[in-house]
Amino acid sequence: MIAYQALEKGTINGINVVEYCMKNEALEVRFLNIGGVLTKVAMAADQYEQNLVLNFDNVESYFNNGCYLNAIIGRTSNRIKNGQFTINNQTYQLDLNNGPNNLHGGAECLTYADFNVTQIPAGYALTTTLPHQENGFPGNVTIKVCYTLEDNNFIVSYEATTDQDTIVNLTQHAYFNLSGNLSSTIYNHELQIKADYVAEVDDHSSFTEQLIPVANTLFDFNEPTIIDPKDKEHLPLFEKTSGYDHLYILSDTKEVATLKDLASNRQLTVSTTSPSMQFYAGNFLTDDLIFEGNRKGEMHLGACFETHLIPFDFESQILKPGDIYSQQTTFTFTK
Repeated sequence: MIAYQALEKGTINGINVVEYCMKNEALEVRFLNIGGVLTKVAMAADQYEQNLVLNFDNVESYFNNGCYLNAIIGRTSNRIKNGQFTINNQTYQLDLNNGPNNLHGGAECLTYADFNVTQIPAGYALTTTLPHQENGFPGNVTIKVCYTLEDNNFIVSYEATTDQDTIVNLTQHAYFNLSGNLSSTIYNHELQIKADYVAEVDDHSSFTEQLIPVANTLFDFNEPTIIDPKDKEHLPLFEKTSGYDHLYILSDTKEVATLKDLASNRQLTVSTTSPSMQFYAGNFLTDDLIFEGNRKGEMHLGACFETHLIPFDFESQILKPGDIYSQQTTFTFTK
């Protein structure tokens, strides 16, 4: 049985902001209609009192969400080098919002979308439409993201349709911290990622399309490993991104990643239908960011597991009229 609740958070920039809540016997998840941003994930094992995601102290901060905190990402995820892709022999120039890259779809993206939210069995459906030529992308694209609960599983399901040939690649940019209410950073968490390769990037974090074996490097999380790389050799590929912010080519789609806080014994397991996942360790979280409880931001306060299609494989991202883009990622919480 799921309990539903909608809480009015006021009008900001002319938009009525609502926080939606769904709660079952294992999990509580809260999110806003703006960007579908998660504001709370908590377990019944903690009496629903320990938030396992970062949450801004002030709702207004989500209207200037430069770190994409807990938001739905799209119409594409990750970086597109030079902001260019080609379909049907036509090259499209996209908004450049990350040096020479288009990042997460550009400046106008789902992170700031005012989603229409409706209650569905086991959760909520969030829908919106991205207009033709927004940030340079072709096609009017209709997005539907479902947030649902099934026992101790938080399931994020994506669908998209278009009226023109285009590319679509969606994800969720949640920042997880299993210490509970941000009592420590994620560098003392244990992590496992089932992947044999990471994607190489250049000095601008643009993908070179080369794959680098993780074996015997600080990128290797095939066995459960403490995230903090202080005792490992720092490679140029690690330094280029100021820490972990790399695309893992997944070996499997079942339980692709496991994050564990050894102090509390809380564990997050990630499963997905996607072939790749960006692991980001919050390298650019700064102390001017204020999270709930007046907690100042700091580096490595959250871990992101952005599951999506391979960003530089545009053929896999092509969506045509009449077809449906679909992807699903499940976050399973145990203690």
